[in-house]
Parts: sequence; structure tokens; C-alpha cells
Amino acid sequence: FSQTTARPDLREVSGATYIDPLTEARVRGNPDLVNADLTNFDIRAEWFFAGGDNFTVSLFHKDITDPIETVESAGTDDNVSLTFLNAESAEVYGVEFEWLKSLGFLSGNTWSDPFFVSGNLTVSDSKLTIGEDSGFNLTNNERRLTQHSPVVANLQLGYDAPNGKHSASLVYAYFGERVFFAGRGGADDAVEKPFHSLDVVYSWYPLEPVTVKLRAQNLLDSETVIEQGGVDVLEQTIGR
Repeated sequence: FSQTTARPDLREVSGATYIDPLTEARVRGNPDLVNADLTNFDIRAEWFFAGGDNFTVSLFHKDITDPIETVESAGTDDNVSLTFLNAESAEVYGVEFEWLKSLGFLSGNTWSDPFFVSGNLTVSDSKLTIGEDSGFNLTNNERRLTQHSPVVANLQLGYDAPNGKHSASLVYAYFGERVFFAGRGGADDAVEKPFHSLDVVYSWYPLEPVTVKLRAQNLLDSETVIEQGGVDVLEQTIGR
């Protein structure tokens, strides 16, 4: 059991308007924002095996008072304009799995000993209540939290050289569809479509204080797409 606080950052409470560098949306802060208070309940079980293998299962539940949400503000059809508000309450609950498994068991000799798989998988849900007196004329008074994906996964195939001079990993990451900002005046909530990424990282340690690293990111060439009412309102080509 724990209690924590999420404070708005400087941009969220500033009355100034700026252009978000990732989405190119116009964003204006809300000086009336207050801290969000969280009450957290967690229970975890961990198993440790020979050779460093491990497996963890965690159940969690969070009650949030005054959660800070990204919402649509008055704008035009050609310009997405966003701001922030404190909703009334929210809850988040789910389960997370984490693991590390050596692949040495795959062969009778030692070729697979340096390889391992690891990762985590979170399956969760959330419920947000805006409150009838928010003054923002939002379309949905109840929905999932913004930026909350029901499924988030990170998977890694790794290699650690026995001599300690080299390491490499192939990393796959995924998050499911999530609300990007809340719609107003009858407009649908905008959702960010699922995103898949695949990265490769290689590290060489020629000397104890020196590391040479090569990284190739987003090999699947995935794009960020935000959809509202069946229309793509924001797109970003990330590139490889």
C-alpha cells in the first residue's frame, strides 16, 4: 500500500500556448490545475531459479483523485488545439508479468548458453469520471484514462558473450490503442492507434572504461497515427 502524488509540469500549468513538437498540435496550459493524488494497492509474487532465471506476477489497483487529463479545446477544423483539466476521479487495475529465461537448455553443448529471453506484459483497464461541472463540454463523461493502453508488451532476445566483450539484443515493443485526447461538443475522443517497434542494439566493450554501441531503431517503420471520428487527424512518420 502506498500513496503518491502526480504534479502537473510547468507547461501544463502555464497560460502560454506552444506547438507540441511531436504532434504539431497547439497546446495551452491550465493555471487552475491541482495535484493528482494516488492510492496504490499492489501484490507481487516472485520466483527465482537456477542460472538467474526468474518470473514475477504483479496485481495492482490505483485510485486517483483529480487525475490530470489531456482534452480538446476550442479550435478549427485545420488546427488541433489541446489543453488540460483535472477530472473528478479514476481507477486503474490490472496484472503484469515479468520474466528472464536463459536459453542454455536448447542445446546439449554450450552454443545457446549466452542467449536469453526477457520481457514484461501488462494487461489492465481504467475508468475515468470527468465530472458534470468540468465546464469543457466534453463528449464522454466516463471513459479510459488518456495515454492508457489495455495491453503493453516489451520482449527481448539477448546475447551476452562469455568473455564479456560483446552484447546484443533484439527488442520488440507494443502498446494497444489508447485515448490521446478527449473530444468535446459531441466529437469523438481521439485515439492513438496501436504501435509496434523493433530495435536492434549491439555493444562492444574493447576496454573497461570504453563502450562502442550501435543501435538500429523502428525497423518495422511504424508510424504514429491519431484518429478521431474515423478520420486521421494527426500522423507522424518516425522513420528508421
